[in-house]
Amino acid sequence: HGRCRFRMYMASKPEKYGIKIMMLCDAKTHYLLNGYIYTGKESDGIGLSTEEKKLLIPSQSVIRLARPIEGTWRNITADNYFSSIEVVDELKKRKLTYVGTLKKNKEEIPVQFLPRKNRKEGSSEYGFSKDTTLVSYVPKKNKSLVLISSMHHCKRTDTVTGKPEIIVFYNQTKGGVDGLCKKCATFSTSRRTRRLTMAMFFGILDIAGVNSHVLYSAFKDNSSLSKFDFLKGLTRQLCESYLCERLLNTRLPRELRVSI
Repeated sequence: HGRCRFRMYMASKPEKYGIKIMMLCDAKTHYLLNGYIYTGKESDGIGLSTEEKKLLIPSQSVIRLARPIEGTWRNITADNYFSSIEVVDELKKRKLTYVGTLKKNKEEIPVQFLPRKNRKEGSSEYGFSKDTTLVSYVPKKNKSLVLISSMHHCKRTDTVTGKPEIIVFYNQTKGGVDGLCKKCATFSTSRRTRRLTMAMFFGILDIAGVNSHVLYSAFKDNSSLSKFDFLKGLTRQLCESYLCERLLNTRLPRELRVSI
């Protein structure tokens, strides 16, 4: 709690008050590639062109985050807040694919894809256009899960789970941001504060620790280190030059000098 005009309240989160950061993370390593702080209405469209600002706000957020990977044909996986035909089409123009869940109130979803009593549990319905695939899966009776994909273009079922391949792929790649948050919380530098700048600084340190460990582990010649040992060594290296400067102080107490 503190003075911050863009502080968010999210009832579903363990820490209900905080600063909301929109992030693009790698699904496997949870490396933060791009992100920005949500500061209120119209903050998602900062840096976008006039035409891009006419898009839906969730679409603006995806396009802004995806700038560094445009033209690489990588895939973006997101939840139903971001998903729409619009964002799929926009990403295709930028040579990117998209997989995500869809809200049931979307106009583009056919009636046959919505929950119905006569649909069998475990059954699937597919819909295809030139570049996009819709799938509706029934996990339980009177329930349906609808996903959209521009990466998959055929009816294919996973032999192990019996679910459509699109759903299996979504489950495997949806945890990038959650994985990063979990890693940051495991060894956090955060301390109780009412100062906005300090709260943001603690968050930056936590993310920098995760990213640097991912980069260190990516090199085969480096020895294998747990995240705890890596952060411990990193902390010492960051403090070393400052400690050497303090040793030059002739008035430093003897006990402190010995400790350094």
